[in-house]
Amino acid sequence: MVKHLRVDREEKYEIVEKWFLKDLEMIDGKEADTDNPYFDMHFHKVYNLEAYSCASKYTFARALSKLNEMYLKKDLKIVNFDDTYLNDDSIWSSNNRDCLVLMRICFYASNLLCLSLCPLS
Repeated sequence: MVKHLRVDREEKYEIVEKWFLKDLEMIDGKEADTDNPYFDMHFHKVYNLEAYSCASKYTFARALSKLNEMYLKKDLKIVNFDDTYLNDDSIWSSNNRDCLVLMRICFYASNLLCLSLCPLS
């Protein structure tokens, strides 16, 4: 865990606490169906944390999941997260795919507009 400090115009980061991924048992997003930046990380002790935003909470969970898949391959429980946003293969995950989502929405909107302007015979 890193503490962010701003001294005059200079930004500093101080390491407050370190955890090992191998010791992580579970990540609890608390509420999957609300925009909530709070989550718990379960090690030998439960740590209550707050992310900068709900999107950063999901990005953090995806990063831990990927690291676990690459290096540990252990059963990491990720609970109370919306699977649609948690999985990278989903169109709605926001790993720089915001433009793709926006393009799809615009495409569907333009189709609806064209269909509504077509005269019925």
